[in-house]
Amino acid sequence: MKHNSYSKWLSVGFKMFVLYFVSMTIAVMVMGYLAYNKATEIIQSKVGNVALQTVQQASERLNTILEEYENRSMLIFGYRELQQAILGQSGDNYARTESTKQITNFISNLVNTRNDTVNIYILGEREASFRYESNQSPTVSELPPVLPVVRHTDWYRQVVAANGRVVWFGIRESFLDNSTAEHKPVFIFGRALKDVWGSGEIIGVMLYELDPEVIQNLLSEIDFNAHGSTIIVDQNKRVVADNGAGALKHVHGMNLPEGRSGISNAVLNGEEMLVVSEELAINGWKLVGMAPAKYLVKDSREIGLYTFCLAVVFMFVAVILAIVVARHVHNPVHTLLHSMRRAREGEFDTRISARRKDEFGILFENFNIMVSRIKSLIDELYFQRLLKKEMQLKMLASQINAHFIYNTLDSIHWLSRIHKVDEISTMIFGLSKYLRISLSSGKDKVTVREAVELVESYLSIQKTRYQDKFKVEMQVDPELLNYRVLKFVFQPLVENAIYHGLENKKGVGLLQIKWQKSENMLYFEVKDNGVGIPAEKMREIRESLNRNDMQEENFFALKNINSQIKLTYGQQYGLQIDSAEGIGTTVRMVLPLTEAKPKLPAKARRPAGVKDTTKKHTIHKNITL
Repeated sequence: MKHNSYSKWLSVGFKMFVLYFVSMTIAVMVMGYLAYNKATEIIQSKVGNVALQTVQQASERLNTILEEYENRSMLIFGYRELQQAILGQSGDNYARTESTKQITNFISNLVNTRNDTVNIYILGEREASFRYESNQSPTVSELPPVLPVVRHTDWYRQVVAANGRVVWFGIRESFLDNSTAEHKPVFIFGRALKDVWGSGEIIGVMLYELDPEVIQNLLSEIDFNAHGSTIIVDQNKRVVADNGAGALKHVHGMNLPEGRSGISNAVLNGEEMLVVSEELAINGWKLVGMAPAKYLVKDSREIGLYTFCLAVVFMFVAVILAIVVARHVHNPVHTLLHSMRRAREGEFDTRISARRKDEFGILFENFNIMVSRIKSLIDELYFQRLLKKEMQLKMLASQINAHFIYNTLDSIHWLSRIHKVDEISTMIFGLSKYLRISLSSGKDKVTVREAVELVESYLSIQKTRYQDKFKVEMQVDPELLNYRVLKFVFQPLVENAIYHGLENKKGVGLLQIKWQKSENMLYFEVKDNGVGIPAEKMREIRESLNRNDMQEENFFALKNINSQIKLTYGQQYGLQIDSAEGIGTTVRMVLPLTEAKPKLPAKARRPAGVKDTTKKHTIHKNITL
C-alpha cells in the first residue's frame, strides 16, 4: 500500500494535474499583473504629464524672479560713484560725504522698489565697503575694506572665480550676518564687482540677501493633490530651496530625469515617488516636484481588485480542467507503465492488447515491437562485442613495436658508417635518439637530462641541414638533470628560434640555450640574434597567449606550450617573449621543480657531449651549426 501511494503521487496524471493547474495559475497571475501594471503606467503617465506642465509653468515664473534679481545686481554692478568710493577716488572729506549720501540714496531707492531685500553687502577690497540692512529703520553703512578672513572663505572665492557672473547660493543662513540668534534663512546670490570705468579688474564682491518667502510661496503653490513636495536642486543634486518645511536636505542617490525636463520614478526614504523636473534657464538649477506614487494611482487600485477577482475565477476553472486532463492521461500511462515494469523484470513476451487511435495507441504498438526486438538485439550485441574484442587483439598484434623502429634506424646508422656517409649517419643517429626520448614509453614527463638530450638530438639533425649557418651555446646546471619536467615544451622553442629567427638572418647567427636552477625553480631561456619580430606581431602574440584560445590557428605551437605549462603547474607559470625587429628574440620559461628521480651514480650516463666537473656549477657546451 505504501508503494502504491508513493507511485500515485509520482504518477503522470498527478504531475499533469499539477502542471496544468500551476501553468494556468501562473498565466492568469501574469496576465493580471501585466494588465494592472499597464493600467497603472497609463495613469501615472497622464498624471505625470499634468504634473510636468505644472512644474514647467512654475519654472517660467521662477526664471522671471531670478532674472529680476540679476537685473537689480546689475544696477549696482555699474554704479560709478560706488566704484569710486570703493577705489578711494571720491576726493576730500566733503566729496566723500557727498558720495556716501548719493550711494545711500541710490541703494535706498533701489531697495524701496521691492520690499524683499534683507541685506546687501558691497565688500570693497581697496578703501571702503558698504552694507544695507533692513530692520525697523533701514540704513546704509560705510565699512572698512573686506577682511582677509572673509576673502579666504569658499563662497567669496566662488564669487571671484565667476568673474562678474552671478553665483547663486539658494536659501540658506547668512554668510555674514550673525547678529541675531534666530539665523533665519535668506536667499543669497553674489557677483564680483569690476572696475568697469577703469582697468576692468575685480575690486570687490557684492552679496545680495533676500527674503525667501517669494520663492517658498511659489514652491508651495505647486500642488499635485497627492501630499507631494517641490524643491530646487543645483547641478550637484543639493537642495538649494524648498517650501520652508525643510524636510529634504539632499537627494543624493535618487535618479532625477535626464535632460532639461522629464518624468521618472524613484525611491526616497523607502517610498516610491513620481518625480518631475524642469531645468531653469537662468542658472541650470532644476525645479523638482515629487509626489508619492500611491496617491497618484488611486484609480488603479479598483482595477487591481477587479483583476484579482477575475484571477480567482479563472483559477477555479483551471482546477476543474486540470482534473479532467489528468484523468484522461493517467489511465493509458498506467497501462504502459505496468507493461514496461514486466519487461524490465525480463518478461519480453508481454504485450499491450488495448487498441487506441491516438498517440497512446502508437506508443502501445511501438512498445510491442520494441520488446519483441530486445531479445534478438541482446544476442546480436553480445556477438558484436566478441567480434570487436577479437579485432582489437588483431590490431594490437599488427602494431609495429617501437624497438623494431630503433633497431631499423640503428642498422641504417651502421650501414651509413660502413659506407662513410657521415651526414646520413649523423641524422639517423640523432633521429633515433629523438624518437627514443619522444616516445618515452608514452610518458608525459621526462628528466631534464633526457630533455637536454632531446634538444641535442634535434640540433644534431639540423647540423646536417644548416652546416655553419649559426652557432649554439648551451648552458646546463648539473643540479637539474634528475628533475622531471614536461617532455615537449623545450624543443619547439628551439625550433621556432631556428626557423623564424636565424634561418632568414644574413651571416652566421648565434643561438643561446640556458637551463638554470634557483630556489627549486627551473629557468629555461632560448635567445637568438635573428631577424626579430615586428612590434605589431609581437603585440598579437602576447594577446593570443593571454586569451589562450586553442581554437585560434595563429601561433598554435606557442599557445599549446603555454597551455601545457599552465594546466600542469598553475596559471602563474607560462611563457614570456621579448623581441625587437632586426635585433633578435628571447623566450623565457619558469617551471617549478616538484619531482626528482634518485641521483645517478658517478659512472651513470650523461647527455652526449656534456662533461661533469666538480669545479663548475654549470655545463657549458658550444655547438657550431
